[in-house]
Amino acid sequence: MTDDYIQVGVTALRDPATGEYLPAVPLYIKADESAVEAQENLHNALGKLVARQMKQYLEGCEEAGVKV
Repeated sequence: MTDDYIQVGVTALRDPATGEYLPAVPLYIKADESAVEAQENLHNALGKLVARQMKQYLEGCEEAGVKV
């Protein structure tokens, strides 16, 4: 049986000689029930944030007389 994992980010070390970034490596956590729930909560929160920003943009366009 294989476990499922959720990518939560990436990380990259710096080359000590040049200071340049080395290739990025993905970071994963095991997709247990709490991780999946947290992922869904994050998606919902981001959706609400984007919707609020879009509403503000559309209201600003309307006040400025710009048709979108």
